[in-house]
Amino acid sequence: MDILALPVINGVLPKPGGGVLTGFFVDPYFSRMMAMAGKGKEIFLFPFSKDDDSFYPVGIVAVIEDLWLKEVSAGQKKFGLIAKISGQERGKAKGFQVTKEGIIARDVAILNFHKLRDEGFPLICGAGWQPQGGYTTFGSDRKSINITIYGYDYSSGKRVFISADLKGLVEPEKAHTIEHGIIRSLRNYGLCTAKTLRNSIKRETRELKWSIELGMANKLPEFFGVTETGICGNPLTSLASTYLTEEFIKNLKAGENFLYSLEQARSKTLARLVQDMEISTSKENRALQGLKKGMKHDDSDQEMESLKKILYKFPLSPWD
Repeated sequence: MDILALPVINGVLPKPGGGVLTGFFVDPYFSRMMAMAGKGKEIFLFPFSKDDDSFYPVGIVAVIEDLWLKEVSAGQKKFGLIAKISGQERGKAKGFQVTKEGIIARDVAILNFHKLRDEGFPLICGAGWQPQGGYTTFGSDRKSINITIYGYDYSSGKRVFISADLKGLVEPEKAHTIEHGIIRSLRNYGLCTAKTLRNSIKRETRELKWSIELGMANKLPEFFGVTETGICGNPLTSLASTYLTEEFIKNLKAGENFLYSLEQARSKTLARLVQDMEISTSKENRALQGLKKGMKHDDSDQEMESLKKILYKFPLSPWD
């Protein structure tokens, strides 16, 4: 079936089976598209992948429950369209066509994620909730490895989470990398499959290494660990923040001005980090050593079959 379609960012999709989202539309193109569709009509919500700079074809078939106008600029008579949308079923479009009336999702097929998992296609559904972060914990023997991804339910605003014990499947350094890859995939695609996880891990580690290179080359330790998904919690990033604060306050107390104190604190912080964590300052080695030694991340490729086993350890969603 062909359905009017609306792209969303950051994986924000309503939960299948009646989950509700309310969206505010100021852009004339999408406002007109929603108004022309009308209340009670079906619409296909799908992610726009910022990582790929393209449409991602797996989304949610939803129903427009209500539409109304709201003034966006007091006294200037400028209005935006508000739409209340409820999620129905997961779906996949074969393609998209942009027309004057709007974007059309072509040949949308209904997907059953539970059935897909049973048939050997493990995935995590990101519809209905927003992952905010995560953490990885280890047992005293380093064999028990638990990953938790936490966030909130769009409809209720309550905290939700998914977790898995990856004992025997990965080393601790790889587990931390997988944690970040899952979060990035859910935000970018509204789901996580072995393929999207693999791509997300590559992008996340590339950005982490870039943050180290940027910080080292420009003496900006506050950039360590900053990626598209936020700030990575790791020893290098945490120590950089601690050392930078300590050195900055020390300089201010010594009577130095703000800019000089910050500049000196950055230089001293880098010197302390390099020495304490035994990270090379050479351009050839610093990014990789900073990633592995400082951030405890592993940038090696993970086999697809291994990623599938990892995803099977997680529930389909926070409600399963």
